[in-house]
Amino acid sequence: MSNGQLFDDDGSGLDPKKVLAHISDPVVLKRWEGTLREMVEIAEASLQDQLGESDQVPLLARHVVFGICDAMGGSIIYLPRGERLKIAMRDVEIFKLWRERDASPAVLARKYRLAVQTIYDIIARQRALHRRSEPDLFGFDEGTIN
Repeated sequence: MSNGQLFDDDGSGLDPKKVLAHISDPVVLKRWEGTLREMVEIAEASLQDQLGESDQVPLLARHVVFGICDAMGGSIIYLPRGERLKIAMRDVEIFKLWRERDASPAVLARKYRLAVQTIYDIIARQRALHRRSEPDLFGFDEGTIN
């Protein structure tokens, strides 16, 4: 338990193929209640919108939800919605275009119908977020530099 969890991870012994092989059984599916079932239904609807009607969609949706549960299960997370989610996704896209494609703030301002200063503010916020999530390659977090 060196990762800061209160309890040992009991999911490491789960075989996703075995879990998902029985997931379409109505008895098992009925046990996927509440939020988990909603997540599967939302994933199925989103995948159908993108891929069309396919026999693979229900299985893919369950794989996605299982992966999220396996990685984030037991965590309390905040999920933005509506306008906040759209703005967050827009800001990530702006930063990516600026960083990876050398799009100028003026061009981004015209494309997204924002003020140039707003683009600079978005880039600054995104840069700070990325800086916090990047690994410390040079040992600055250890306090002393040799």
